[in-house]
Amino acid sequence: MSEAYPDFGTFYRELTRLHSAGRYREAMERAAAAQPHYPDDEAILLHFQASMAARLHDPALALRLLRAALDAGYWYAPVFWESPDLAALRGLDEFKALRADSDRRRASALAAARPELFVHLPEQAREPLPVLLTLHGNLHDGRRELTHWLGLLKRGWLVASAQSSQVAGPNRYVWDNRRQAERELQAHYNALRDEYPIEAGHFVVGGFSMGAETAIALALRGVIPADGFIAVAPSGPLIRGLDEHGELLAVPPAVGLRGAIVIGSRDPMAGDVIALADRLEAAGVPIRLLTYDGLGHDYPPGFAQRLPELIEFVVSD
Repeated sequence: MSEAYPDFGTFYRELTRLHSAGRYREAMERAAAAQPHYPDDEAILLHFQASMAARLHDPALALRLLRAALDAGYWYAPVFWESPDLAALRGLDEFKALRADSDRRRASALAAARPELFVHLPEQAREPLPVLLTLHGNLHDGRRELTHWLGLLKRGWLVASAQSSQVAGPNRYVWDNRRQAERELQAHYNALRDEYPIEAGHFVVGGFSMGAETAIALALRGVIPADGFIAVAPSGPLIRGLDEHGELLAVPPAVGLRGAIVIGSRDPMAGDVIALADRLEAAGVPIRLLTYDGLGHDYPPGFAQRLPELIEFVVSD
């Protein structure tokens, strides 16, 4: 990422600022120019450009952009089609046909969605195995963030990546239904426990964004018997205000639980996350908090190099 093209969350907030200011053409042009720099977010950028074209009273361009998205294999949830920005298109036959096509694809994807667990064994396996279970951020998948965690394979750790069954788009999954997420992750833990001997005191759950909040909640509430957690840029409803933290700490944390939290100073959740770290420390959970100056909602540069240090902290006696 560069200053011109930071993490996608930061960039998209700039687009929404332009949108809110009524600077639709500038917002559309910025999104179009940025599209090659954010290949994983092409569907969102195409929808945004179509929305701006509709605001600019150019329905032909808006429909071409939506068609381009579907031709690329994407589909959109109803909330995207019902956006106020697209109101001028809703009476058009082509718009209705595009939405119907998208809805069919979505129904097929929902019917086929299953929880997935991608397991990577260490280069030199020993038994019992230390295990790291990682959870992707919302609108990501189980493979997209793995490169940040796989360095532990060289240190003898088994690294497993869980993918939610809650599908939000092509190759985009979320953890929004907490109870469903808990059931799936309990099943993943049971599968790992039954297949591999897990080293005592060395089962860690980690994640990014909503996956990080889910990891914290799993560990604190004892949904799975984690010995520690590593949360990168945690975000979600349980962290959006101090009064929400009571739910996370409703049950006394397990004795010996430790955690590491990584957050950027420009992350919109930074204040809440730092406050949560303080609350966890006060509740008896040792926390290693790393704050990166100037970082938005993203993994920090060099995270893979810092990961062994964080792992060592959360599993230390």
